[in-house]
Amino acid sequence: MLIYETDDSSFADSAIEALEQAGIDCYRTGGSLNVPYSDPTVCIHIRDAADSQRANEILIKLGAVTDSPDRLPPKWVFAVLAVVVVLLALWIASVEK
Repeated sequence: MLIYETDDSSFADSAIEALEQAGIDCYRTGGSLNVPYSDPTVCIHIRDAADSQRANEILIKLGAVTDSPDRLPPKWVFAVLAVVVVLLALWIASVEK
């Protein structure tokens, strides 16, 4: 099970070492080869999905970048935009008379 991708080979090495020290069966794939145009991405995998929460906690403690989910702006932003649109429409209607 893939748990993390990185271009930082030394981070991947330390992550694998920390995961193994925690008793999590893991391995890495990929990494830059000594040939032009090779993909430098290193993938860190765990063999048992039950270890994923513990593995993620370890990676975060090591400094792994976490993705924050895309969120919509607060509702008040939409309300302000709606009021602006209504006022603009009223202004345009009054100017055209």
